[in-house]
Amino acid sequence: MEPLSSTEILRFYQLRNQGCLSLEPHVLLFDEIDSTNTECKRRIQELPYGEDIFSHIPEGTVFLSDYQTAGRGRMGKSFLSPKGSGLYFSILTKPRGENKNPLVLTCHAAVAVKRAVKEVFDIELSIKWVNDLFYKGKKLVGILAEGQLSDSSSLAYCIMGIGINLFLPESGFPEELSGIAGTLFDYHEEKKETINRNQFLASILFHYFSLLDQDKVEEEYRKENILLTKDILFTENHQEYRGRVEAILEDGSLSVRCQEGSMKIVSSGEVKEKFL
Repeated sequence: MEPLSSTEILRFYQLRNQGCLSLEPHVLLFDEIDSTNTECKRRIQELPYGEDIFSHIPEGTVFLSDYQTAGRGRMGKSFLSPKGSGLYFSILTKPRGENKNPLVLTCHAAVAVKRAVKEVFDIELSIKWVNDLFYKGKKLVGILAEGQLSDSSSLAYCIMGIGINLFLPESGFPEELSGIAGTLFDYHEEKKETINRNQFLASILFHYFSLLDQDKVEEEYRKENILLTKDILFTENHQEYRGRVEAILEDGSLSVRCQEGSMKIVSSGEVKEKFL
């Protein structure tokens, strides 16, 4: 598999971009790190209080590592990130215009990965609300958005962490993940040698940057989501509800008809598929 290279990522990005977007990635590459999201947050926290983040860390900075020792997912879960098996990175961006909703940005990231996988590998992935992508019924992409509110209570910045399983780790997945986690490719040494992660990441960045100005979730996320029409279990104010997903709204929220007939809007928390 092609070694990761910040120079090659920028070259592939410029080839794909062709001057369409003014924003270009600034890639910080690590051989090993605890978590790319954590590293980005560390650098921000080291800045003097009140300093403009983006005067020190350019917008579009990408923290990229070949291996994470403590990869993180939503709801405090870990994300397995073995060396040479995937793509693990975080993107720092600033809110633009009306697009200050981390949920919308998470949906944009899912769409960007889906489009890049189709563009580079001609493979179709399925999106599951809110931050997972599936292939052949198994999860291979996880997304974690983190940010901080400014003094005016608007989003000051967004760190978009993305982990993608390309190949099965040499030791396989742990038993607790074996029935859940999947990979984009079956393991064949010949196939692995043809995969260029630099080109793939450049494509993801192009598609994600292309969506940053949009304050509504893309149609392909809303209309093709795995959870549409599914029966789910969710929690609100420590109370458990069962319902059916009727729509995904423009802000990324779920419109759910509960068992007793009421409608609820779900925009956060853990959602599980359940039979009613």
